[in-house]
Amino acid sequence: MFNITDLIVVVTSVFCLLATAESQEYSGEKYKLDARKDTIWTKGIPVEYSDFPEAEKIAVAVMELDANGVTSVEAKALTDRLRIELFNAGIFQVMERDKMNRILDEMQFQMSGCTSDECVVEVGKIVGVKKIIAGSVSKVGEIYSVSIRLIDVATSRIEATAIEDIEGALGAVLTEAIPSVARQISGLERQTKELKGKKTAFKISTEPYGASVFIDDVYYGIAPIEVEVVPSVTHRLTIVNEGYDKWEHYYDIKKDQVLEINVALSKKLQPVTKNVAEKPKRQFKTGFKIRYSDFHIVDKINNQVQIMNAKMAEGNELFHRRQPGSYVFDEINNFSGIELSNLRQSDEVVGFDFGLGIYRSSFTQWIKNFDATYSEPTLIFWMPSVNLNLRLAPIRFPLFYPFCNVGFGYDVLIIDAVEDNKSMGSPIFHSWGLMYRVGAELRPFKFIGLACDWNHYNMKYKLMNIENKATQRFKDASISQMDLSGNTVGLSLNLYY
Repeated sequence: MFNITDLIVVVTSVFCLLATAESQEYSGEKYKLDARKDTIWTKGIPVEYSDFPEAEKIAVAVMELDANGVTSVEAKALTDRLRIELFNAGIFQVMERDKMNRILDEMQFQMSGCTSDECVVEVGKIVGVKKIIAGSVSKVGEIYSVSIRLIDVATSRIEATAIEDIEGALGAVLTEAIPSVARQISGLERQTKELKGKKTAFKISTEPYGASVFIDDVYYGIAPIEVEVVPSVTHRLTIVNEGYDKWEHYYDIKKDQVLEINVALSKKLQPVTKNVAEKPKRQFKTGFKIRYSDFHIVDKINNQVQIMNAKMAEGNELFHRRQPGSYVFDEINNFSGIELSNLRQSDEVVGFDFGLGIYRSSFTQWIKNFDATYSEPTLIFWMPSVNLNLRLAPIRFPLFYPFCNVGFGYDVLIIDAVEDNKSMGSPIFHSWGLMYRVGAELRPFKFIGLACDWNHYNMKYKLMNIENKATQRFKDASISQMDLSGNTVGLSLNLYY
């Protein structure tokens, strides 16, 4: 007879066999990875794994890197690059981030605060991988550090670690440090303690402060300044300041060397002939700006168009027409225009600009076709503008100038209804509003610059009290205010003289 004791013996035997098989599978998997690593370093050359069999690749998931001194968005971008580099190494089958998140969402697993190895292992068990990779990216001073660890899900042991330190910008972390740690954790590269990202540069200061610095006849900015240069090349350093003698010297600089240069300029001797006036040097502190702006307020304008159509459908006469409800105006597609400004710069940091602008619905189409005909009823929105801005540029880089503007402007909004190229009446709205702008200017030469900026306008329009039929009809229809506050993106050409 088959009794309960025999059943217990059979079940115990089955579990032992399964455990032994899993242990053998893990041991064989680790043996393959370690054996492949030994082959790499025995030969002494890197090996590409594009032909590594899929069956031998290890299923792995990658946790989001912990951010210390960098933003979560930057850490997420670095994690995405790490997944790609691990996949390209050819050792692992890397689980897609979306697939991992979908599984965790289905299991209602909360990822926030999951930084311990125990929590990381639990994630690996849920998503069904054999290994999981976790780590962090940190910034201390000018040094970035990327560290990752390979954890076995079954044993919770850390099987491998990789770390890379690099000096410089975050872009070097993306293109150098992340590929390095991916190859280290895959066994394709040994860890090195050499600090990457050293720079070759001139660190220049002058007495007096504020002299113009040229390297190989290229203008780089105002001293004190640090300029990265090509190593192992003879460079000509020229420093010029009004009222002082021109200073020039040649330097040879080695790779990864930062050469500090302190220059004391000598004042020019006064000319003996008093009647001969020296020609003043151009300061390039005044200029002229042409700016194209694209307003992101199309939805708000179209909302007003819908209100006008609704009022006319109710029997309100807003413009000259044959009968109530006979017109339905189409919505606009874009709103943009041109602004012309005069630039005045009191010093290197503070400046002013005064500008006049003209903006219009379908502006680019109007420029291309001045004699466009409007046989159907059409609404055309015009906005002449006057503005005054205070410009601040406290941070300056060679050839690159971030800036911010604070100012105010006066805008007039003309709503012109046209049919058969004849106006049917134009109510006029106006607004006083504040504005602020941030952007950056690329200035390869003293006399020319190209700037890109983002601007926010506060435009709350009120109907002007003008004696005409359209104005009175808008009052009767209770359309006396419009809030078109919004943002613009602008591109400008700056000419200095």
